[in-house]
Amino acid sequence: MAMLDVSDITVRFGGIVALDGLSFSIEEGQICGLIGPNGAGKTTLFNVVSRIYDATEGSVTFDGEDLLALSAHQISTRGVYRTFQNLALWPGMTVLENVMVGGHANTESGFVKSMLKLGNKAEEDMLREKAYAALYELNLHEHAFHPAAGLPFGTLKRVELARALIGDPKLLMLDEPASGLTHSEVDDLAADIRALRDKYNLTVLLVEHHMRMVMAISEKIVVMNFGKKIQEGDPQVVRNDPAVIAAYLGGEAA
Repeated sequence: MAMLDVSDITVRFGGIVALDGLSFSIEEGQICGLIGPNGAGKTTLFNVVSRIYDATEGSVTFDGEDLLALSAHQISTRGVYRTFQNLALWPGMTVLENVMVGGHANTESGFVKSMLKLGNKAEEDMLREKAYAALYELNLHEHAFHPAAGLPFGTLKRVELARALIGDPKLLMLDEPASGLTHSEVDDLAADIRALRDKYNLTVLLVEHHMRMVMAISEKIVVMNFGKKIQEGDPQVVRNDPAVIAAYLGGEAA
């Protein structure tokens, strides 16, 4: 059984069809790249899986459970976590506090009580230790007690990754994590994603425009255009498919 199974997902916004019968699956422990031109529907699919958008038609099954029957809050307790294309951090909070937010869904206190200092102290101490360990693993521990505001963009992108990591994800959805990074930062991030997948047996769904990174770390790639899947397979098959080259890869396919 696939860890994530997307079946005939269609999303309509009025007369606009954002996703048109999209189907693909990801096996447990697999890194799957989801690529396509701007407007292809990649982030819309992310928003369906993370329960921000409702699908007009179709189904999404995660680890044998109907994901579309759950709320956005409930999916995090099932192990589904994501990062965002645009940073979703609190600038006035410390890096450590921002990362701790990623684990509050799995605590009895929850986020609001914790922020109001009404949470269970032992639970908060455990979460703080876990958040610091995640920062250390991504070489971010030196920023732990600094406010997020003013830190380099590449650092903040990795803070988001640490925040997703402490929720004990089974499925980690990364929405353009390399956007705005330098070439060396992209290479470092690719190595981190691979290492984290191997260490924690994560299943990863990656939306990214850096084709070198996608081709290097993905075991499977799904290509979208105008809300539809136009190809699915291993990187070499996708790289050399004429329809993919025409729609997106262009000269990078060589």
